[in-house]
Amino acid sequence: MFKHSLRTLVRYRLYSIINLLGLALSLTCVVIIARYVHSELTVDSFNTKLDRIYITTEESSNSPGAPGFAGFPEERNLFNHSGVEKYSSFNFTGDDILVGNTSYSARLLMIDSSFLQIFDYTVVMGATNLRRPEDAFLTEAFAAKLFGTEDPLGKTLSYPGVNKILTVAGIVRMPETKSLLSFDMLTGKQLEAGSLVSHSVFLLSPEVDYREINRQYSEFIFKTPSGHSLRYQLFPYRDVYFAKNISGYGLSSRGNRTYIFILTATGVLLLLTGLANYINIYSVMMIRRNREFGMKKVFGAGGGVIFVQLTVENMLLTAGALVLAFWLTSALSPFVENTFGIRQYPVFGFDVCLALVLAVALPVAVSIAPYLRYRYFSPVRSLSSVGNIKHRFLFSRNFFLCFQYFITTGLIIVSAFFTKQLYFMLDKDLGFRTENIISVPFLKLSNASSFVLSDEEYESEIKKIKETGDKLRQKLNASPLLERWSFGQFPFDMGNGFEFKTPAGNEFQTASLIWADETWFKTFDIQLLEGRLWDNETDTRESYNLIVNESTLKHFGIPDYREGLLQPHRRIWWSANRSDEMKTNPPYRIVGVVKDFHTEHLSKQVKPVVFHFLKGHETLPVTAAFAPGHRQDVIRFMKTLYDEFVGGEFSYSFIEDRIAGIYREDKKIVMIYTVFTGVAIVISMLGLFGLSLFDIRQRRKEIAIRKINGAQITDILRLLMKKYFILLGFAFAVATPAALFVISKYLENFAYKTPVSWWLFAAALTVTAAISLVTLIWQTYKAGNENPANVIKS
Repeated sequence: MFKHSLRTLVRYRLYSIINLLGLALSLTCVVIIARYVHSELTVDSFNTKLDRIYITTEESSNSPGAPGFAGFPEERNLFNHSGVEKYSSFNFTGDDILVGNTSYSARLLMIDSSFLQIFDYTVVMGATNLRRPEDAFLTEAFAAKLFGTEDPLGKTLSYPGVNKILTVAGIVRMPETKSLLSFDMLTGKQLEAGSLVSHSVFLLSPEVDYREINRQYSEFIFKTPSGHSLRYQLFPYRDVYFAKNISGYGLSSRGNRTYIFILTATGVLLLLTGLANYINIYSVMMIRRNREFGMKKVFGAGGGVIFVQLTVENMLLTAGALVLAFWLTSALSPFVENTFGIRQYPVFGFDVCLALVLAVALPVAVSIAPYLRYRYFSPVRSLSSVGNIKHRFLFSRNFFLCFQYFITTGLIIVSAFFTKQLYFMLDKDLGFRTENIISVPFLKLSNASSFVLSDEEYESEIKKIKETGDKLRQKLNASPLLERWSFGQFPFDMGNGFEFKTPAGNEFQTASLIWADETWFKTFDIQLLEGRLWDNETDTRESYNLIVNESTLKHFGIPDYREGLLQPHRRIWWSANRSDEMKTNPPYRIVGVVKDFHTEHLSKQVKPVVFHFLKGHETLPVTAAFAPGHRQDVIRFMKTLYDEFVGGEFSYSFIEDRIAGIYREDKKIVMIYTVFTGVAIVISMLGLFGLSLFDIRQRRKEIAIRKINGAQITDILRLLMKKYFILLGFAFAVATPAALFVISKYLENFAYKTPVSWWLFAAALTVTAAISLVTLIWQTYKAGNENPANVIKS
């Protein structure tokens, strides 16, 4: 049976090759998408106790339903709950580590002794846990970055932020599957002073229901300075990755269900496109085999024999397509990761299961229809229909061809609109300067310095930074390369949520608080609408003045800024003595209004922004505007200054790149639809080539007779194209509302939308028609130039 099936595929090798290539392209996309979706849905699956790990969330009575991940307060005594098997806490911070005189940026995860007992991170070298306060574990990748091929165990690192020398006591291997936590180094909780937020995790006993514990701790009881109450709840750690509405510092590796849904839907459509193409081409092969199956039935072949033969043939083709697909997946892995941001996490068990399902399900599904046809056709009917195949399989061929047109046209419309929406967002005026601005972090004050240093040491470090900052200012002011510069960040990197209310208001509401000075507004060309901007000569940090954007006035119901006052829930600034917070908290006067500018993705409305004065703080990055055409000169200049004043690892970013980063997910979606639409077009062209080849071969004598009667090649082409264009028109009529539905769903959460233009649909129809025309024209030209006499004789 195997040899016979193989000989059949060789006999119809042209159709077999078309089927093999079309199915392989389709399955390549399916394998890439399936691997990615599997990795997204199995985040942290390396943790054997994942179903019993819970993280705490903090929720305010002022904004119920909007919790954030935070540490569990000691007062609640949950640590001693009978259902808690183990408890751990960890903190994130980003800081500089020194190896010799070279500085490296590192992501630090500060843990206690229970962390590695709850989470299954593998320590491949050294101690099994942190034993001393000065011990540190490095990841394999970070150890290689710091020490190359040298043995890292026992090496020392300097952590200036806490004024400590750390010793490498172990090497951690990051899991091969995706993990929620991303870090370069593990250190002890004794160094946690510089961390911004603590996270608490609990390992519950197998029989404990976390929801029952949440009911026991459901009251809002902890009071904040603004008068709000807080409550703390447990949340399943396995669900954190897709917890879109729960914020959490350090838990930056978060999933996007919409992105996964789009990928999955695209994969299904491509699989259906490949399957439709496969069925169509295979039906052509079956039409040409009428005599074969008629003779088999005459000689007593049963239905089981026919079904097995069909299934084996399709299994051979599917197996070949799968081998080619997995090879293409591996070969294209770097391209896919760099272009789409889809990293491949090959899992042998998953790949085997996926291959087995496809290798069995597809051949069986494809074989059922032709088996039923020949199973219930009499041998006489099969033999008598040889050469008379005009209506055999006609409906199914037209249906699947129309389906391919539908998917191809729909994908072209959707991908074209997604591209249009992306460039609409990238080209939209954000309300500030968005070109030729560089940001370089120079003088850093460690996150931990103000906590672990004495007042004298802290003031000494600040003094040193200011002295270096003055020298840096002189160099920057003297540079002809820079138009304007400031100590500050990009607008979308600034701002912390701060609560305000009007004196007459009852509820505090959140606005984004940004510290800025006169030079920052000038660097970014922020437009003033009313009042004034900051003046570095007259304004001070201690003044009770604010500048706001238009949305702040609307949000707080202030009709005239000159009469507007905003009361913060606590004082915005502290006294020079860091341990003595100022007692008074008067309302702040609004002295200026700037035009709204966008600091977030354009799917969101502009938020209220409040500016407080802070004259160029040297610990903020240097943000400089420069003239076009001098990018490389500015990079070299900044690198020279960095080497002179700081040394170590030099990093910089351009505002264009940061803006592009905001729309990274949108770019991925556009690239996915564009590339996969191209794949669908190629598959459709292969299918059209096979079908048109079959049609033209069956109508060779008809074409010859028409030529004898005076028909031109254009007349023949028009005759052959008529059927395809009718099917295309029907598919387009169905694809248009379907594409509009997808577009409307995509735009539901966008505050700013580009219009759906008519030319998107015209372009999709034109491209699909051109595909059909290009595919048919060569074969029609070839058939039209044959000698009619030779064709009729044959």
